[in-house]
Amino acid sequence: PPPIGPGDRGPVQRKPATTPPSKNPLKPPPPATPPATPPVVTGPTRPTGSRPTGKDRRRPGATSEAEDATWEMWWDLNRWAFYPTRGHGLDDALVVTPRVEGPEVDRDALERARRELVTRQHLVPFLLAQLEPAKSVRPEVRAASLLALAKLSHAEASLALLVQHATDAKAAHVVRESATYALGLLRREDDVGPMEGDRLDRVRELLVTLIDDEAAPVRTRSFAGFALGMLGDQPYGSAFTKDGRMISRALWERVTRDYSAHDVPASLLTALGMLPVEGTSEEIKDGLQRIVQGRRVGGRAWSTTERSHALWALTRQRGDGWATTLCRVLTDKRLPAAVQRAAFIALGGAAATLPREYRAEALEAAERGAGDARDALTRGLGHIALGRLLAADFADPDPTAIGRSGASGLLLAEANHGSQAQRGFAALALALATRGGTATTDAGTTFQAAGRDVIVRGFERTKDPVLRGAYVVALGLLGHDARPQAEALVELLSDRGADPALRGHAAVTLAQLGDGSSGARKAMRTALWDQRSVTLRSQAALALSFLGGDAESEMLIRELRTADSRWVLSQVAAALGQLGDLDAVPAVLTLAADEEREDETRALAIATLGLIGDPCRTPSTFRLTSDANYPARTDALHEAFTFL
Repeated sequence: PPPIGPGDRGPVQRKPATTPPSKNPLKPPPPATPPATPPVVTGPTRPTGSRPTGKDRRRPGATSEAEDATWEMWWDLNRWAFYPTRGHGLDDALVVTPRVEGPEVDRDALERARRELVTRQHLVPFLLAQLEPAKSVRPEVRAASLLALAKLSHAEASLALLVQHATDAKAAHVVRESATYALGLLRREDDVGPMEGDRLDRVRELLVTLIDDEAAPVRTRSFAGFALGMLGDQPYGSAFTKDGRMISRALWERVTRDYSAHDVPASLLTALGMLPVEGTSEEIKDGLQRIVQGRRVGGRAWSTTERSHALWALTRQRGDGWATTLCRVLTDKRLPAAVQRAAFIALGGAAATLPREYRAEALEAAERGAGDARDALTRGLGHIALGRLLAADFADPDPTAIGRSGASGLLLAEANHGSQAQRGFAALALALATRGGTATTDAGTTFQAAGRDVIVRGFERTKDPVLRGAYVVALGLLGHDARPQAEALVELLSDRGADPALRGHAAVTLAQLGDGSSGARKAMRTALWDQRSVTLRSQAALALSFLGGDAESEMLIRELRTADSRWVLSQVAAALGQLGDLDAVPAVLTLAADEEREDETRALAIATLGLIGDPCRTPSTFRLTSDANYPARTDALHEAFTFL
């Protein structure tokens, strides 16, 4: 997209305040020495952005509807749901474990203990040093340090620094935005020790205060909303705050205010949809229903963008009649396309938990809605929803919808004879529907066999690189069933004349299939050094991280030192984080501390430290990007998608 100004593009009151916001119990006392304000620099404002630029920027991060209309944007935001988690790259059957005499050792526990030790003794002290108020640090480096620190530490000193930067009206925009967003990265998975509920309640109070600060840049206020959403599934400290009941009321009160731009209300609706269902009142859910219908709520009208985010939130909150509302939206030709797209995305995300009695009705409505869609993106998202609904039916011990719906036939027809854009979405939908398990009915068995055959045939015969990439990704989703295609995928990855993005998809798919053969590894390593395409190199780095191994870690560290593309650096950082190799920490620390290096290189090295030490197995931001209402994204939501 065109360059985005530092945090204040478009909405209300762009100029920062000259005085800090109202007092908050979390804000630390003023330091003895006033904080040094880092110099403001021009250029990119995303120190840890994860989208490509230039000629390789064909897919991720697109803002035009034409680029959104392809399958690639949906996959880019949702792929981590289907990738191996850290420590689970190759299948157990392919890993040779040396025989060790003596008592059994809990390797996972040892690795967790070692990660905690390295984080406490090396990573957190380094990050705290970068964030000392008196230290002169460029904004990009300071911002990256804040994001990394939130992933690694719940200590009071760390939290105080996050709060100080988030509430500092004189801080560079990128620093304040990052600190605010970082408060949402305090989130932890259940098995790695979430923060105490009372402390999190204080963080939530601060975030509400930031939302109310009309003098703050709009992106900072929006990021406060996203942070509240990411903390929605974390502990609460009292019976009054339990299940997010106070936060949901606070968000709803602020949603109904009038704003001059969509960013803040869209972030509040997004956050509302991420809060616990039990803590959101029926009054709020009814209000969301009315917004979706286009009726006045809070004395004001609602834009199409706001209505689409309200529908997304209503589905997440399981408001009364939410399934029926979705079905009506899908088939109502009078509704704006943005609302129908949100309905398809929401239905796909809810497919696994949709009550059985609604599944056949939802399949019928999604089939009609996709067939009647007026544009390629709406129709494509409809195909994804159909694929996920069929997958839910296959997972049911007593599947009934597959035999009563024409959805399977529609997907097969679109994958075989649809337009190029629709064939890509249909290929992914078929893979989502047929991956894993064995059908228990004749209709299901026939469809699974036909769907897998279409994917393999499309991979073998399709010439267009973008469309063929969809079939390659679909093979990765199929997993074991696609292993006979591994040799052809290695050949494709090794073909220097093939499309670089297509070769990159082949690399990641091979890793998903668990192909750790010498031929596959050699092809991935060669691709990592191919200077002609940053997309190929970044995908090769990610594939190598899934396979794991000391040699791969050394190659990625070398690439981190020498790569001259921010896109490659960001993906190498993500790959090292996925690999989780603690032996890489000394080299990355050296790079992060090298003040002779460019600010972006240092910032990405710091982001790498946060990813390596992160105790969570999936990316911290995945809760926000998964099944996101991306076609209706605002500048703030688009920016949030780029954080590592």
